[in-house]
Amino acid sequence: MRTDSTRPINRGLSCYTENLAGYLAARAPARADLTARSVRLAVDPATGCFSHHDRALNNLPGGRRLAYRGASDADAALTGIAAELARHGRVLVVADSGALPWLSGAAHAHAPHLILVEGCMPDGGWHVVDGFTALFSGGGQQEPFAGKLSGAELTALLAFPQGLSEVHRARNALAFGFPVPALAHETYQWLAEEPGTTAEHLPGGHWLTGPAALEETARLVLADLRSDGERGVLEDVWAAAQHHMFRDKHLLTAGRMLSPEDRQTVEATTAKWRELPRLLRFAANSSRRGRPRPSLVTGAFTALAELEAAASPLHAAHGYGVPSTLTNVSSHAGQGS
Repeated sequence: MRTDSTRPINRGLSCYTENLAGYLAARAPARADLTARSVRLAVDPATGCFSHHDRALNNLPGGRRLAYRGASDADAALTGIAAELARHGRVLVVADSGALPWLSGAAHAHAPHLILVEGCMPDGGWHVVDGFTALFSGGGQQEPFAGKLSGAELTALLAFPQGLSEVHRARNALAFGFPVPALAHETYQWLAEEPGTTAEHLPGGHWLTGPAALEETARLVLADLRSDGERGVLEDVWAAAQHHMFRDKHLLTAGRMLSPEDRQTVEATTAKWRELPRLLRFAANSSRRGRPRPSLVTGAFTALAELEAAASPLHAAHGYGVPSTLTNVSSHAGQGS
């Protein structure tokens, strides 16, 4: 591995959207603010799945979309990645977050993580970019990376020999906000442009949004803590927090004239989203020590729901999180239970 002298931009997004935003910024610069405007949390009470965007981020101009491709062996994967790179100059690939050689300290987990491949060299090396950054609860740390990997190094960090877990498969499918087809081959995966449009329709029954989604998320967090975090709901909440802080930062810095009161409203939601993962980590640690703190969890989500409800008209007025026309999305807590 050889590291570039300059680190890539970090946008403060999640392990899926950080490098997706980089791809979209180059591929469709006129839609550069789509990621911020699309932020919306929807929760399916029946499955515990999360959707973070109200527009399909894999839909591209000209009636095209990004779709997963897969291979069962490394050579076929590199051939497919090289072909997509030749067509479009960059390609998003699905990496194992626990196998990244630029990760410092202990790996937090082995989970899907999008990175960008931006070049293939004559000597067989590959130029990769990963703008993602995070501090992990186990002490590990990831900083933005750009540099050269050998073919063996690249395929090593892309490999999921046992495929994906059900939780990770669901996250992959909903990474762009709305479901995309699963693959028969999950060992190596990347994204390719193809004709078509992903339908902005969530599967199953009623998905909850708004305060009801946050109330349901609190319930899912508590249930997951009781089962020692086996579903990783805290990771979904962390991603939601990153997305919502990104939304608010975009609104505050996009050059719009906001009154001091409006700025205070937005800054209050940002502060609460920033605080939420820390509070939940504390609750998780307490639960592992046999001292669960359900009131801390429910109180944090109740306070956040109140702030989001107060800010919702302001966000909508500026085009953020305006819901798509979906017949199976509800903001009422009683539906879909």
